[in-house]
Amino acid sequence: MRYNSTSIWVSRIVSWGQQYVGHPFLAAMLTLGWIPVACSIVAVDPAEATTLFLVGQALACLMVVVAPFDVWYYDERLLPGFFADIDDTVTEAEDETLRRLAERFDTIYSRYWWVTTLPWVALVLLVFVLGQGYFASQGITSQVERTAYLGFFVYWLVFVGLRTHGGLVTVLTIRAFARDVDLEIDPLHPDGLGGLSTIGRFAIRMTLVISLGSLALPLSFQIASHIRYENVVYVGVALFVLLVALNFLYPTYKVNRRAQDLRENMLESRRRRIRSLEARLSESRGDGGDDTADDLLQLEIQRARREYDEYQNVQLYPLSIGIITRLASSILLPIFFILFEFFVSGFL
Repeated sequence: MRYNSTSIWVSRIVSWGQQYVGHPFLAAMLTLGWIPVACSIVAVDPAEATTLFLVGQALACLMVVVAPFDVWYYDERLLPGFFADIDDTVTEAEDETLRRLAERFDTIYSRYWWVTTLPWVALVLLVFVLGQGYFASQGITSQVERTAYLGFFVYWLVFVGLRTHGGLVTVLTIRAFARDVDLEIDPLHPDGLGGLSTIGRFAIRMTLVISLGSLALPLSFQIASHIRYENVVYVGVALFVLLVALNFLYPTYKVNRRAQDLRENMLESRRRRIRSLEARLSESRGDGGDDTADDLLQLEIQRARREYDEYQNVQLYPLSIGIITRLASSILLPIFFILFEFFVSGFL
């Protein structure tokens, strides 16, 4: 079943470029990724800017250079891939529900990206206006330089908004999936997580993409320390940190709660079956029943108990070692750049 009915505008541009260069990453760089680099080169003169500003600007630029590919990857691979992979954890009766959810969130991601981008428009452009004095001290003084730097800010806010949009769509998708779709917990699934690792991979991959926003933290803190209303910058930083946490912790919690309820229902069903079989065996032995039939009942009880133990012992948090490693990386990256600002800046 195909789970990608529409494409966001960035994906359409990248797909157009892919016709000529083949690989989507290269197509993303050549069609859109070069823009922040060009704007930075025009706006910033290394001879006039401080080393700390140049490093911060380079990191902030690096953050969004790869963003067009991130958007393409989420739209064309990650989101539809999640719905394709999750087929293994739902009953056939839920296929239609899954298809409707896929169509709904594919449309939300492709068509309503601007809603999530609007808050960043206000925050980032306000920071640009408030930071004019600081930017002038870094040599961004001519009309051409200011216009080029405004172009960088506009590009930056658009793709930060698109990454934010992807993160929120991820949270909403998993929330709707946990609420509307009947999960199938398979205690013998190769992932050792009852088949739930697909959800964990989906959440952590988007979390890693969002965590790239930490590359902009050094420049953000520099700007905040040189403008009057520094809280405007800190609001943006707080939103970024909240999104990183929300994008993984909430889906993990939501799916685990749903899976816990489902497992409890399965365990209760098997408890009743074991008690029923034990009662039948006890009654048969009391009436001097057939030994062969009693042996079969005993085997049935043992099998039911094994099934009970398998469901009771299955790990329902969609966290494998690989997923936990990637999660730690996404958390450590922002921490590293915060420490970079507070400790390294004193030496530059």
